[in-house]
Amino acid sequence: MGILGSGVAGVVSLASKFGYEVTGCDLGKQGHSASHLKNVDLVVATPAVFYQSVKHPEFLEARKRGILLTWQEFVGKYLQKGKKVIAIAGTHGKSTTTAMTAKILEDAGFDPLVVLGAKVPSWGSNARYGKGKYFVIEADEFYDNFLNYRPMTILLNNVEFDHPDYFKDESAVFDSYKKFIGNLTGEKTLIVNKKSIGIKKLLDGLNLKEIDLVEVDSKVNLNLKVAGLHNISNAQMVWTFGKLLGIKESLIKKSLESFEGIGRRMELISSKSGIKIYDDYAHHPTAIAATLAGLREIYPSKRIWAIVEAHGFKRTKALINKYKGVFDKADMVVIGPIFKARDPETFGMTEKSIAQASKHKKALAFSKLDEMFDYLTKNLVSGDIVLVMGAGKSNLWTQKLLRK
Repeated sequence: MGILGSGVAGVVSLASKFGYEVTGCDLGKQGHSASHLKNVDLVVATPAVFYQSVKHPEFLEARKRGILLTWQEFVGKYLQKGKKVIAIAGTHGKSTTTAMTAKILEDAGFDPLVVLGAKVPSWGSNARYGKGKYFVIEADEFYDNFLNYRPMTILLNNVEFDHPDYFKDESAVFDSYKKFIGNLTGEKTLIVNKKSIGIKKLLDGLNLKEIDLVEVDSKVNLNLKVAGLHNISNAQMVWTFGKLLGIKESLIKKSLESFEGIGRRMELISSKSGIKIYDDYAHHPTAIAATLAGLREIYPSKRIWAIVEAHGFKRTKALINKYKGVFDKADMVVIGPIFKARDPETFGMTEKSIAQASKHKKALAFSKLDEMFDYLTKNLVSGDIVLVMGAGKSNLWTQKLLRK
């Protein structure tokens, strides 16, 4: 259920290669129906369905028959069976770090299985089927999804408060991560970036007796194709993992330095009429600031536009105090309509709230898309660099901007 979702799509391709017969439905494709459950052994749903379709006959019938799982449960129980699981977790940088980890394993001939939350251009998918013993997974804390995995190794980038529509406060986030680290099995290796304040806090409350705690080698010098200090940090994490695995330094270095990024992570979509348009998934204030800093590295003297789609009203309210200074590396800032996500109300938040909280002198707020596009079409000029950021519908904004 929810087969058009990016997470599910990758899992479907892996399940088929494992020999499962897969059928699927989505609200955007044939809809849902209890008749789909004829001759079905398992119903695997995207977590969003648990939020939105709890009264749905197909969902209820599957639950009644005891065959209902989230796709993360299915991956953990069935596809990862007998594999050495490498889980990449943290608030930011998971997809990129997972893709980098997959690449060094691929380049070193380990033929890994991989699932992540973004498209890898060389695979044309967000999943990779391999015959090796390693299963690399992007482990997402939302909905406690990552508690379905039993990893041998965890790569933990950073920890911050996020997903207020699921976690009531920071301590709830930390509790979830503690349980996740408690899921370590076999060799039990935890690789951490101790520069993250959240990770320091997390480690203070942990009993690490049986766990091999490894700190990221932050001294290694890498000349990456992907910009930004956040990507250097991601790559150093993967370098540390590769060395632990005994892969040659020269091979890890070559692999990381030839990494060209993944879909929707500072992805150059077009440079028509002298205007370069980038598309990015950043939607948490910390990620927005890091992405803009990376772009400013590439274009130190160009006019950079940040076009932002905040994700959810409740989330915006929870993170509003973190927006101060977030857009400082941009010359022009456009806050577009907030993506509604699963919100029942606006919690007093508007696009203007974000513009004001950022304290950026050139921040404009638009609650109507057509007004935003009119403004952009009139004001963008050749030589401008445009970065469109968000996790809701902002990728469609990018396409519309191209057409205009």
